[in-house]
Amino acid sequence: MGVILVAFLYASFAFILVGSDHATYYTEEGQNLGELNHEGIIQRANDAGYDVQGPFYVNVKAKSATGTYLTDMPYIEERLGDDFLLNHATYYEDEETVMEIMFLDDDMATVMFFNHIRPDPYFSPFEVEHLPQDDWIIERLMAAFGSDRQQAEHDLEELKNAIDSGKQPKMDISRNILPDAIYKDLESMSTDSEFSLTHGEGNTMLSFYAHDLLTGRMSFVVPNQRIVHEKEGVAYTIKMDQLGGVELEIMLSAGEHVPEEKYIDVFREMFKNIGLPEEDIDKFRFQYSPSVW
Repeated sequence: MGVILVAFLYASFAFILVGSDHATYYTEEGQNLGELNHEGIIQRANDAGYDVQGPFYVNVKAKSATGTYLTDMPYIEERLGDDFLLNHATYYEDEETVMEIMFLDDDMATVMFFNHIRPDPYFSPFEVEHLPQDDWIIERLMAAFGSDRQQAEHDLEELKNAIDSGKQPKMDISRNILPDAIYKDLESMSTDSEFSLTHGEGNTMLSFYAHDLLTGRMSFVVPNQRIVHEKEGVAYTIKMDQLGGVELEIMLSAGEHVPEEKYIDVFREMFKNIGLPEEDIDKFRFQYSPSVW
């Protein structure tokens, strides 16, 4: 009976694998098409009968996305709009010594430290001496979490004790996160900053520089939506984020192909129907994968 059950489970698993397998044409990298009438495009996609999915934060719905939702940051909203997540912030004491804050929720974060100058940085033990200077860490913790100096010193001491015990150089902090204070802290350390362009999934990085030296980064995500057109058993998808990033994908049965001229014509028609410039199709370069396994 046990052998039969195991055989059944293996057969079921194999059936699931085969059933979910597919071939894919995908763009080498998305493109940013500049300022787009996002709402108008979505409306035209609905009018054309396309399946509009989302919004997604990269590849998940809002309830499953990690990060902190921001409020009262008008200088960020001017660039990103009023719907975005902050995923993480990174401070650079220097080119090799890094403090990263991963935002899991509005009141929970993980702070990690990296030092790439130590021997074999990915496998050798991290020692207390590899941390940034004490005062530098304390100032960052006070800014990011609104800690007083005593609390920040206590957090640092616990971190050092954990490292001495052979644990990873990280700490989990469950306190209110102050994204605005992090921004102002990074800004005070810098002479310039710039956003990276999105390319369909909505990822954008705000990088801070002090006379061309990188001092920190803030990683944001804006929502994207997928416009899907099913034709002759093939799914053509336009992934578009709210900052003009666009990525294209084709999904079909494993091992099957679509002639380039044909899929370019389909996307060109989709662009025309939803109000994107048809000539921008020529900016995309596709790769092919015959299977996901």
